[in-house]
Order: sequence, then structure tokens, then C-alpha cells
Amino acid sequence: MKIFMVGQINKHLLPIGMLLLISILFFYNQDLIGPVAFLIVGGGFLYAGFYIRSKNHKIQANGFRTKAKIVDFSKERFKDAHGESHIYHFPIVNFTDRDGISTIQKLDSNDNPKRLNQLIGIIYLKKESGEYEIIKDNDWWEKNFPIIILLFGILFSGIGITLIISKI
Repeated sequence: MKIFMVGQINKHLLPIGMLLLISILFFYNQDLIGPVAFLIVGGGFLYAGFYIRSKNHKIQANGFRTKAKIVDFSKERFKDAHGESHIYHFPIVNFTDRDGISTIQKLDSNDNPKRLNQLIGIIYLKKESGEYEIIKDNDWWEKNFPIIILLFGILFSGIGITLIISKI
């Protein structure tokens, strides 16, 4: 039970720390709210970028490469911030793992629906729950999306730090 509690505390340490930082700075100097907002947004981007990069790296380092056949697409509609609706096609792939178990699972990345019945390279890692974490092998977005998010984090954090230094 103690390990569970420590894990839960560690999980929420970043938001608690940010809230504490905002509170301290608010009472110290209210002019720092804008720069701190940049710093928090930058920290969020950095956290997300490192999390996605770490997850992808774990799958690439410990997972198994294989070919999967796109057997269907899950058509899902999402609304953007402007209220416009966009349709995304998530491939449903069939592959055989190292144990010879044939598996059908939906991928988390959008793809062209014209690729139906085509083979794609994937890297999979079996979770304790029995499901698989799957990423496309050699996919530009899988490699570069975390880096783009990290760059936004560095940019926003840099702006926030610069503004804080200029106001102190």
C-alpha cells in the first residue's frame, strides 16, 4: 500500500509544485502572473514532450518489429477549437506476435484509408493487461512529434524565464 501512495504522490508532484509556485509568485509580485503563465505552458509542453518521447523510446528499445496488415479503419469525427468537424481514419491492424498469437488492434495514429489491405511496419510491446502498445516503425510523426512539442516547451519556458528575469 505504501508503494501505491508514493506513486500517487509522485504522479501529482508537478501540478502541486506549479500551483505552489503560482501562489508564491502571486503574493510576491502580481506582475509576474503573465511570465509565470508562459513558464507553466512551457512546462506543460516539456512534460508532454518528454512523456511521449519516453513512451516511444521504451517501445522502440524493448518492443518487437513486425509487419501488420491494415484490415479496416475506424472512422472518428473530432471537433477542433473553432467548432469545425474533422474526420480521422485510424487503422485497425492484424499482426502475429512472437508467441504466434494473431492480434487485431486499432492504432492511435491517423492514416490514409486508401492503404486498406497494405502491410505496414510496426513495433509492439505487450502490456501487463495483455493489450499491446503499438507504434508505426519509421513513421515521421512518431519520431518528430515529441521533438516539436519539446521545442514549443523550450520556447514558452524561455519566454517565461526572460520575462521573469526582466521584471525582477
